[in-house]
Amino acid sequence: MRVRWISLLLPLIALVLWCCSEGPSPAPVKTSDEKAALDVIKQINQAQADYIRRTRRYAQSFNELVTEHLMQAEPDEETIGYKFALYPSPDAVSYSLKATPSSPGARHFFTDQSGRIRAEADKPATAESPAVTD
Repeated sequence: MRVRWISLLLPLIALVLWCCSEGPSPAPVKTSDEKAALDVIKQINQAQADYIRRTRRYAQSFNELVTEHLMQAEPDEETIGYKFALYPSPDAVSYSLKATPSSPGARHFFTDQSGRIRAEADKPATAESPAVTD
């Protein structure tokens, strides 16, 4: 009788433990590296300046800048902790770039064809945001 009781109890214990477990932990969020993000923004601004001198228009994508050997690769969010989004104008005479941090507490960045980098602490940066001074 004792063996039968234990054989019924063990699956119940296993079920309770399985239900109470938290499951796999989520992947840790990469801490946003503001210095690295600023370096990438400067590289993109320089690449766009070189691109317009060559082609008389701004690149429409990071891929164009890489293809022209003005950048080694598209910015990597996992490495830097920032997502970079390039917004070219339809006629390619201007562009803007936004860098959004992956982790909370890091600054958001904005730049455009002027080359001036702007930042905001807790919201997306825009052309009206304060300029970053190095």
